Amino acid sequence: MRILWQKGEQVSDADNKEFLDQIEQLLASQRVGVLATRYQKTPHQSLIAYISSGDLREIFFVSPLYTRKVMAIEKDPRVALLVDSRQNMEKDFDACIAVTAKGTVERLPEQRLEPFLSQYLDRHPYLQEFVSSPSCGYFLLHVRSYSLVSRFQQVEELSLP
Repeated sequence: MRILWQKGEQVSDADNKEFLDQIEQLLASQRVGVLATRYQKTPHQSLIAYISSGDLREIFFVSPLYTRKVMAIEKDPRVALLVDSRQNMEKDFDACIAVTAKGTVERLPEQRLEPFLSQYLDRHPYLQEFVSSPSCGYFLLHVRSYSLVSRFQQVEELSLP
């Protein structure tokens, strides 16, 4: 793994760990993100409730199957998920951070369904009825890279091997 700074500089493993720790803390502190897909040749964004794996390589979410989001994923599984810490206050310009996870989405394999649902409902117990609906599907985002924006303009990127 390596971090590519805005100017293309490489940094140390210690910096990679700090970067991943920031991402882990942000993903753990937020419950909802914005999933960007491409639907009929135009961008489309959807709010999703998610959980991430401990190694940050996978992000899980649930969605009704008959939505633009799912139709878009079926045609082009490449997505981006934005999660941020903004509070809609002036201090956001200095304090807010945002992470974008980029990768591909697939339907969650059947053998992983039970542990996924257990972890998902631990984090989102208020979604029990939604998750149990036969009209919902379970999805897995395989993260290929992360971009982290802080101080409103500092951009760092990490590609996962």
